[in-house]
Amino acid sequence: MNLTAMLVDDELPILENLSLILPWEDMGIEITGTARSGVEALDKVAECHPDIILCDIRMPTMDGLELIRILRERGESCEIILLTGYQQFEYARTAIRYNVHEYICKPIDYLSLENKLRELTEQIHKKRMASESERHRNVEMENWIRQKQVTDLLAGEKKMSIGYPAQAPEQLVSSVRYILILVDVEGYFRYSIGWSSDQHQQWHDEILSSLRVLTGEMEGSMIISVRKGEWGILLEASGAWEFQADEIAQRVLLKLDAMFAADSAMKVRIVQDVMPVCLDQQIAERYRHCQRMLMNPSDNRDDIRSVTTSVSSQLQPNEVSKKAAWITREELELFTRWIRQGNKQELVHLLHSLKHRLSQLEVSSDSIGESNIRFLLVHMLRELREVHAIAEQEEKQFWDALQMAASMKELVELTEAIAHAWHSKQGVSRPSVSELIKSACEYMDTRLEQDLGIDEVADWLGISSSYFCQLFKSHVGVTFVEYMTHKRMESAALLLSTTEWSITAIGEATGYKERRYFSKVFHKHFHMKPSEYRQSKRTGT
Repeated sequence: MNLTAMLVDDELPILENLSLILPWEDMGIEITGTARSGVEALDKVAECHPDIILCDIRMPTMDGLELIRILRERGESCEIILLTGYQQFEYARTAIRYNVHEYICKPIDYLSLENKLRELTEQIHKKRMASESERHRNVEMENWIRQKQVTDLLAGEKKMSIGYPAQAPEQLVSSVRYILILVDVEGYFRYSIGWSSDQHQQWHDEILSSLRVLTGEMEGSMIISVRKGEWGILLEASGAWEFQADEIAQRVLLKLDAMFAADSAMKVRIVQDVMPVCLDQQIAERYRHCQRMLMNPSDNRDDIRSVTTSVSSQLQPNEVSKKAAWITREELELFTRWIRQGNKQELVHLLHSLKHRLSQLEVSSDSIGESNIRFLLVHMLRELREVHAIAEQEEKQFWDALQMAASMKELVELTEAIAHAWHSKQGVSRPSVSELIKSACEYMDTRLEQDLGIDEVADWLGISSSYFCQLFKSHVGVTFVEYMTHKRMESAALLLSTTEWSITAIGEATGYKERRYFSKVFHKHFHMKPSEYRQSKRTGT
């Protein structure tokens, strides 16, 4: 880009010579005007603000030094070269005080002046490039700090108010509100299991670059990435922000759908909030609310969902929410049963129910839910290993993915990925007979207090009752009833000798609701009554 210059001298021949002799175009300088007095020059400088001024000192009405003084007071930062026929020290000292670039005596050596102008032009360009580079760095640093603060806020690492911009006064900060558009790639975590860190980063950078292009024209917008596979677009809620948010959401959906068109394993889903909030705890609450919307298996299959309700209206009471975060013992048993039976339909139904329940959690219970999902995943992987339903390399990838998972949604996706991999694996070997019997004994040993029957154990193993009875008798050497009675009596004897429980309580703890029947079975097994057994253990006989 060319620089601009103004020529100021009361002698017309000098003005003409300066205009015609010097190769202005070749030097990259455009003459924007000439003036024959300081007063005339003041008005023209105010209009065109030249980069360079060549100015005579001795002029009528207002001399060059007075002109420079007024220009500096007005904040003009142009470079000035003084031309004078008088070599007086006072002139030079005044010129230095007003930051004059060069002091040239007449008669003018035009070749020397040309060289000085070329040097000055180069200096101005370098100075501007350095200034622009510094400004760009400051803007980038400010944006990085703001994005880092918001990212930490959404991740729950800090509680703070964010300034916009960073140096803005507090009254401006409180007035700026944002709208959140949450972009999620469903299936990414499952699809990317086994990827290297470079593959993860390359994929993520490609999506982030596309989002930046789509939102680049939106002033004040930010793109926040708390975890891989998810991005939060923050738009200033000013002007026609509703229309802009709708347009951005549609453009993002079309762009990412086109990118994933060849891969049906991943799908874009967008939650578009419509509640403008400040960049404080409000935005963190809205972010978590939008995340729960993504987890909720709603009948609404729209790719873009709008969130209109407040956070408080969606939350369950604290006691209910915390209870919902726990995975019960019965659910773990069902997971084990469906894995051993190869029942994908029931397993998927159980996962769907669990996913829906976890989506209703309060933020304060998220950590409880995550801990329980991790425990469930460990349980599933161990069960799959025990029944030889998963390859060693595949199991290692799942363990690595479990360590990488950083949110409830990713953990739920991992459970679905494991279930899918288990079901789609061809030629899955059934557990051996010894493994079936071992599992049956473990199942029975932990339920001595229950009214356990053959049908329940056989159903849990995924085999028929008659086949279970045949296997059990041939491998254990006793019938199901004999085994349960023996284990219950061993447990009762241990409780009699180590606790002060009543005989009735011990009978109930070992599966006998009536004391009389418990005493009868105990006497038949040990040839003495429960009270006599306890007394004999106390006396050492």
